[in-house]
Amino acid sequence: MDHPGIFRLILNCWPPYLGAAIAVEEIAENWRTIRVAMKLRWYNRNYVNSHYGGSLFSMTDPFYMLMLLRNLGREYVVWDMAARIQYLKPGRGKVRVVFTLDSERLDKIRQEAESGNKVTEIFLVDVVDAQDEKVATVKKTLYIRKKAPVGDVAGMGTERQRPVFSEDVAPAILSSGWGRIEVAGYGQGKDWKIWPGGGRGWDWSEHGTGHNRGIQPGDVGELIDHGCKVVILTTGRLGRLKVPHNTIEILEAKGIKVIVASTGKGIDLYNKYARGGTSVGGLFHATC
Repeated sequence: MDHPGIFRLILNCWPPYLGAAIAVEEIAENWRTIRVAMKLRWYNRNYVNSHYGGSLFSMTDPFYMLMLLRNLGREYVVWDMAARIQYLKPGRGKVRVVFTLDSERLDKIRQEAESGNKVTEIFLVDVVDAQDEKVATVKKTLYIRKKAPVGDVAGMGTERQRPVFSEDVAPAILSSGWGRIEVAGYGQGKDWKIWPGGGRGWDWSEHGTGHNRGIQPGDVGELIDHGCKVVILTTGRLGRLKVPHNTIEILEAKGIKVIVASTGKGIDLYNKYARGGTSVGGLFHATC
């Protein structure tokens, strides 16, 4: 959502925030200042009539990540790595927190991330009460990295090119999350076909793949052609992608071992086989 005002309204309608009486009061047009408040109501107070510690943490949780994503742009990956909260006094009445991000720090992050290496940034923010006294201090650690274009390899200078893999070596899956999978030498994408020696983005429209129709026989053709001895077919993060029996039978008829697993487990198995030198391949779905 590009418009900060509309995004603020959406956040304020989000059930976890509504239930905790957390309100986003302002998101600056440049996404560099966000103000959040939480009033003490009868339904969000604890046994000793103060704010829950979890609610104090929740009102600080996603905002630095959002601010960095909006200011750095789509060519960067930003994730929360760690968070720590220190409670200083009971929070009573209305409590507030202000998140700020200045241009100097953004420039520093861009400079450090330009090589493609990960950058770890620490942000400190205070939750204060109506008297501007500190109720809690939160330390947020964020992971930031500039994406390598698909087909490029970070760290190879200005003349980047797709690496040449041995035809027997399957590229490792470096990281994954909801809606993203990063493959060594090929960058980041949503869905992937990977085989010994390479891989590419998996376009479901090529063979009419869908959650209910499942993985189609045409989807596994390249895995067969590239000499896979083991094929891992993933069913998504929530297991919604079906795998029809005829797709499995086509692979097994070629003497290929077939493993059907959720995406997280499938990635772990794939990397284990790849590290062991097995001619492994697979289809990897990054969402549901």
